[in-house]
Amino acid sequence: MVGAVIQAPPWPGITSPGGGAPLVDDALPAATTRRRQAVAAPTRLAGLSDAVELRELRYFAAAARSGNLARAAQDLNVSVPAISQQLRKLEAGVGAALLVRHGRGVITTRAGVRLLERVDAVVRLLNAPLGPEDPRAAPSGTLTLAVPAELASAVLMPVLTALRQQVPDVTPIIKESVDGAVDSWVLLGQVDLAILPDPSELDELHIERALAERIGVVAAPQSSLADSVQPLKLRELDALPLILPGKRHWLRRLLARTAFQHGTRCEPAYEADGLAVTKEMVRRGLGYAVLPSSAVREETARGALIFRPLDQPMLAATYAVACSEGAPSFARLATRAVCDALRALAAGGDWPGSQPVGALAATPASRPARELAEHTWRSSRPTKEKKETALTTGA
Repeated sequence: MVGAVIQAPPWPGITSPGGGAPLVDDALPAATTRRRQAVAAPTRLAGLSDAVELRELRYFAAAARSGNLARAAQDLNVSVPAISQQLRKLEAGVGAALLVRHGRGVITTRAGVRLLERVDAVVRLLNAPLGPEDPRAAPSGTLTLAVPAELASAVLMPVLTALRQQVPDVTPIIKESVDGAVDSWVLLGQVDLAILPDPSELDELHIERALAERIGVVAAPQSSLADSVQPLKLRELDALPLILPGKRHWLRRLLARTAFQHGTRCEPAYEADGLAVTKEMVRRGLGYAVLPSSAVREETARGALIFRPLDQPMLAATYAVACSEGAPSFARLATRAVCDALRALAAGGDWPGSQPVGALAATPASRPARELAEHTWRSSRPTKEKKETALTTGA
C-alpha cells in the first residue's frame, strides 16, 4: 500500500511581486485570522534547548499526527493535561508555537511541521539496524521518495511500478514537493531518495542523471502567444506578466541564473507555489508561466493550454535521482530502478520533449534530441564561474 503526503497550498498562498504576507480574506473572523497567522509563523525554529526531553518530543509527535489531544492521550495512555504540560515545556524550549488549538483539535504550525519532520528522521535512524545487514535478506520496510509537483503526473505510476518490481517488499511513501526544495529534503535525511531537477554536484549524495527536458512558456489559448508554437527568445519574457514560483524553487533559480547570464530580468508579476494554482491563473489570463513541457502535457493535448519552448538560449533542465548517505541499504537499488524508469519514458516517446541522459550511445536519438541532452548535460555541470554567478544572483 502506498502512502501519500501531498502538499498543495490554497489560493491564499499567492503573493504579489512585492512579496509580503499571503493574501487573507478581510471577511474572515478574527479568530480564524489569528489561527492562520500562528500556523504560518515563525519561519524557522529557534533551536532545541538542552533541557528538551524525549518525552516532550514523543507527546508532541502523537498530538501532531492525531490532530487531537484526547486521541493522543488515549494512544499514549496518559491524561490530556499531561500532554498539554509537556507541549508547553517543548514550545518554551524551542521558542516557537508548535500546535494551535481549535474547536475540533489542534493544527500543526509551520515550525511544528518542521520539528515533526526532524523527529521522524531521528526515529528512522533509531529503528535502523546497528550491525551490518545480511546482504541475502530481502529489502523490507518503507522507502520515502520525494517528487517535484511539476513531474508528479508524468512519472508517478511508472516509478511506482519500477519500485514494486525491484523492491516488492518495500512500501513507498510519496512526498510531493510544491516549493521545489526537494534537494534540502534529501540532504537533511528527511527522505530516502528524490527526483532532483537541475541538480548540483554534491559529495553528500549519490546522484544518477536520468533525462533532460525542454522548458518553455505556458499561455492560455486566448492569449496572443497562442498564435504560434515556435520557440520564444528568453529576452521576450521581460515584456510578459510572469507567474513564477518562490525564490527557493528550482525553476525560479534556473530562470534567474540563465537570465542574469544573458542580460535579462524575467521578474514575476505574481509568485505562486503550487502547480494547480499556477495553471489556473494562466487559464484565467492573469499571466504566463515558465514550466517544463511534462507539467502541462495533458492540458496541451486537449488545447486547454499552449506551450512554447524557450530558445536563444535554449532553457532545459536535467532530472536526476539521488539518495542520501543515511538511506536504507536498498536505496541505491531503488535509485537505479527509478532512474531506469525515467530513461525508459524518454526513450520510448512517452515523455515528449525529453531525452535520456547517460545512455545516449545506447538509445537512438534525433539530432535535436541529442543536442538537447548534450546541452543540458554540459550546462548542469557546475564550473567555478557558474558557482560564482549563482552566489552573485542568490540562486
